[in-house]
Parts: sequence; C-alpha cells; structure tokens
Amino acid sequence: MPTVNRIKTQVVIIWGGVPGEKVVGKEMIVRVEFTNPLSRELTDVLVRLDGPGLLRPISKKFSKIAKNSTLTWEETCIPKRAGPRKLIASLNCDAIRHVYGELDIDIQSAV
Repeated sequence: MPTVNRIKTQVVIIWGGVPGEKVVGKEMIVRVEFTNPLSRELTDVLVRLDGPGLLRPISKKFSKIAKNSTLTWEETCIPKRAGPRKLIASLNCDAIRHVYGELDIDIQSAV
C-alpha cells in the first residue's frame, strides 16, 4: 500500500479596510493568502473567492507559485446585505487539491 503524506496547508482570508467599517454599501478589501508548503513550484493554480451578500464568485488563475513562497491576492467588494456573512476561498492545482479557508464577518446596516 502506498504511503500518503498529509501536508498541513490552508488559504487565509483577511478582511481589510477601516477598522469597524464592515457596513452595507461601504467598500472593503479582502486579501487571500496562500503559502506553498512544497519544495517545488506549483503550476496552473486556480483560486476561487465567494461570499454570498458580499461579492459574486470570482476565480483567478496564477501560472505558478514558487516553492515556499506566498501568493497574495486582493479584491475590493461592497457588502450588499447586513448580518453574519462568510467568505470562502479555495485553491486547486495539480499538486494540491481542495485547500480552502473561510472567514466569518458580521456586516452592519448602513445608518
């Protein structure tokens, strides 16, 4: 039976913008980060970002991520709905599949 090595890795989502400004109708920045844990280059990397009520699903393809380096991708969005929301990012390529991260955000109503 072949040996399977599990690699601990994740996609990190970071909310950016003015502290406390998680408000419907106000622009915010979302940053997705992924560090390649392998000792080889990753190629044809597809990253997806989705957040119902925050932004429409977005996909971005990266041709390569060098070994042990970090990919950073920023997007701006304007929340459309108040209340608890979730951002989900996923990463897939030939060498690594189904890597994901999520971030819970509480969006406030506009005053």
